[in-house]
Order: sequence, then C-alpha cells, then structure tokens
Amino acid sequence: MYKQSPGALTVLILTIAIFPALVLAQTTDYRAPRTEYGVPDIQGLWEKRFATPVERPEALGDKRAYTEEEAAQFEQLAIQRRIAREAPVDPDRSAPEIGGIIEFRTDTNFLPDLPVEVARINGELRTSLIIEPENGRLPIRNENMEFRTRYFEMMNNNFDGPEARPPGERCLHLGPPLPTMTNFDGTHLQIVQTEDYVIIYSEEAIQTRIVKLNKSHPEYPIQRWMGDSIGHWENETLVVHTNSFRPEHTVSQIATSEAFEVTERITAVSENELLYSYTINDPITYTEPIVAELPFTRMPAGQKLYESACHEGNRAVMDILMGARVLEQEALEP
Repeated sequence: MYKQSPGALTVLILTIAIFPALVLAQTTDYRAPRTEYGVPDIQGLWEKRFATPVERPEALGDKRAYTEEEAAQFEQLAIQRRIAREAPVDPDRSAPEIGGIIEFRTDTNFLPDLPVEVARINGELRTSLIIEPENGRLPIRNENMEFRTRYFEMMNNNFDGPEARPPGERCLHLGPPLPTMTNFDGTHLQIVQTEDYVIIYSEEAIQTRIVKLNKSHPEYPIQRWMGDSIGHWENETLVVHTNSFRPEHTVSQIATSEAFEVTERITAVSENELLYSYTINDPITYTEPIVAELPFTRMPAGQKLYESACHEGNRAVMDILMGARVLEQEALEP
C-alpha cells in the first residue's frame, strides 16, 4: 500500500484549490471537423474542471507532475476541504474579530460539486498550470513585489469614491485578465466562429471576447478590459495575440503592467477536448515569459450557460462607501 509521508501530505494540502475534476487532454493527430469557411470547428460549450492551481506550491520545487498515488491523495484531501466548505454555517456564531477576514462562506456554500481532481495534460498529472519557468511559479520582479503590496494596500484602504474600488467589486471585470487563463473565473465558456471572428463568451461576469481573424492591432490602441485580440489559424491551432490591457487587472491573481501581452493557442485534441495554452510576456512585471496549459472538455449534452448576475443591483460598493462616510463623520465628532 502506498503511504504518504507527513511532509508530502502537507505539500498536497497546500496545493489544494477549491476551484475547478479530472480532464484528460492528450496531444494527438486528431483533425477537427471543418467549418463552412474551411478552418477547424471548435465551436460549442466548454468547461475547465480541475483543482490544479495556477502556481505550483514552492515546496514542490520543479516537480511538474504527480504520480497516480499522489494524485489520488490530492483528490481525497480536496474532497475533505469541499465537505468542510459545504457544511452548514453556525447561525449562532459571533461577529468576526475586528480586522479579521470575512469570508463569502454563505455564498460559496451554494457552489455545488466543485472539482477535486488533478488536471491531466499529455498524460501528466500536473502539479500546476504553469510549466515554464520550471518551478511553476510567476517570476515577479522583486521591485514589483513591493509595488503590488503597496497597490493592494491602496485599493483596500481607499474609499474616496467608486472609481477607487477594484473592478470586481464594481462588477466591471472579474478574475484574471482573460477568463480562460485560470481555473477561478470563466469555468464555463461558449465559442462561436464566423469567417472573420471567433467569439469567446464566459458565463462568469458575462464577459465576451471578440477575436478578429487575420487582422492587425490598431495603430493607436485603447486600453480595455480583456485587451485587444487578433487571431489566425496555424493548421489545427487557433493562435490569438492580445495586448492593450487595462492596468487595473493588477488586482487579479496575475499581475500586469502596460506591457502585458498574451499569446494563446487553442487546439482540438479530440471531439470533446481542447488543449489550451498561453504565454505571458511582460518584461516590466516578470523576469521571463510564462507558459501555462489548461485542458477543456465539452459540456455534457443538455447543459447550458446561465447568467452570472453581477450588475448594478449589487449593493456592495454603495454599502462600502456609506460605511466609510459614517466612519469619517464619527471621526469629526467631539
């Protein structure tokens, strides 16, 4: 019987993410059906369902893949975490301590059956989505680590007006610069193709990307949410280059600067599987390019996308600013 050492068990616990189950993606000689325009047809409803984190825990070093036994242990620990998360919240619990972390426990309890398994890509049970650098981690420049800390402190303590609040809090943009880049947001996607465009619609936050085929970036670009995307086909692979991101994306898991660019490659490896990879180039933020791979599977027949209703009816920003005004008034009172 396989036995996991206490140290390895601790490492596995650290790797567990409560976000999107096992997806099999293999590099094959599969040739996708063609659209009426003669290019590979990757249209349909797709999902990312795995618990593999974007970054590899430092304790794992350059360990790129788990053994079957380690992956099974990973899954069991993830199941335990999921059970604990789905447990009822104590209605008689006391208020959180001042300065303590307030969780979205009552919200996340309604997220059913979050994936627990390891992503399998090209036969490997991956310890992280990032495969380059070899340590599977974001190579942030030391000077930017301090900048990010100060930036987050500013964002978390600036209540002058709605413009100062993070984009996710304002329902402008949630998650990473592109919803396809991690297993946090944009778990369920729809891809639609025309002769001149590929549309990638994300269920989370209702984000829609329009990729222009065989075009160039504008001579005078405008920074926008999810950047400006242009694409072309290289045999079976859709290659998409995106730049002109807004700097506010820095509040997401993946840090960005005005130089942030992403090159994505999407390839159908079977009728119901896509292999998705991306390369980040941002010499201001990172010391070297970053390469990550994610597996996608086609959603089962009968499943649909539904609205993720983050919108103007969200009272969070109003309540946050109202609380700040109350504190300011109390500070002025003798």
